[in-house]
Amino acid sequence: MRTIAAAASLLCTALPAQADPFPPLQRRPVLEATLPASNPPVHVVRGASIRFAPGQPTGLHLHPASTVGVVTEGSFVFQPEGQPERIIRTGDVFFEPANQPILRFDNASGTALAAITVFYLTDTPDRPLIRLLGHR
Repeated sequence: MRTIAAAASLLCTALPAQADPFPPLQRRPVLEATLPASNPPVHVVRGASIRFAPGQPTGLHLHPASTVGVVTEGSFVFQPEGQPERIIRTGDVFFEPANQPILRFDNASGTALAAITVFYLTDTPDRPLIRLLGHR
């Protein structure tokens, strides 16, 4: 056993040190949100890519389970109830708490497509993902 340990030690010291060809990964926080008490226990994450025609609105809606997503193309007018309207652009992230009405999630451009990738934090694979509430 000592021979194996000595050989391993010799082998390790005999090898030239190799520099890592990549810099360390850097993490930059982009989103932190607390799930509301109304969110179902999260056992399933469902994801979808959604494309919007130029000027297309989502309409007044809410999600029975919280959603988190990223704008992958274009820009959107985003306004959860009780918050000011804001523009979110390609690369921006968003959070929609469970059961909070979303007044606007509309393609901000009248001439260009826009897209998001969204993840639904839910309890079952068959829970409805969105509830349309009509017009504002």
